Amino acid sequence: MKLTNQQIQYILDYIASQDIRWYELQVELSDHMASSMEEFWANDPELTFHQVKQYAEDKFGRNGFKAIEEERTKILRKEHRNCHIKLIKEYFKLPKILLSMLAVFLVYKSSFYFDDSVVFIRVLFGILLGLSAFSILNWYRFRKINGKRFLSLETAYIMNNSTLGISFYSIFLIKSWKDTVGNSYVFIMFFCCLWVLGILVQITGRHLTNKVVSDIKKQYQLS
Repeated sequence: MKLTNQQIQYILDYIASQDIRWYELQVELSDHMASSMEEFWANDPELTFHQVKQYAEDKFGRNGFKAIEEERTKILRKEHRNCHIKLIKEYFKLPKILLSMLAVFLVYKSSFYFDDSVVFIRVLFGILLGLSAFSILNWYRFRKINGKRFLSLETAYIMNNSTLGISFYSIFLIKSWKDTVGNSYVFIMFFCCLWVLGILVQITGRHLTNKVVSDIKKQYQLS
């Protein structure tokens, strides 16, 4: 026996009520649950809709929906992290490595306009911190597509915020580091390289996020 559209919508709403916020998981779990219910119904047509729903839900086990959500989150984080690292590595290969080296050189040259290297480095990472804050703002504004939230998009946005820790660490601990190693060109160059790496993380993170959004819209036919 096939489920009606109304019954399928009921299942979708029920799964959403189980604190499953992500639309792609709601759809996937609904499909699995509907298929399982139809199997139970085929074996025993006398069962009621709510009986086969309960049998199908029991197959997921206790807290089965949340367990699937947690497992999917881990998988997506690993996939996005690997993809992000792969994108960053491209800037350490020809020809993009030339752009990376040029960026480090230009940032280092700009340090000549500052009398205090600590101020210079704090300005650099203040800019990076601002970009990270802007990414968080974008996440808050665009975390929904057509009013729906997606786990894949949520995990991708996390990649854009990975420079927050680097920025705070550099801004607040730069003075003590300078007192330890001294004010040498190597000291400044290290932070120039670190800053450019942070910018690359931001750029590739944005690229990854845009790709995820494009894939979601294509898969679920959203505008």
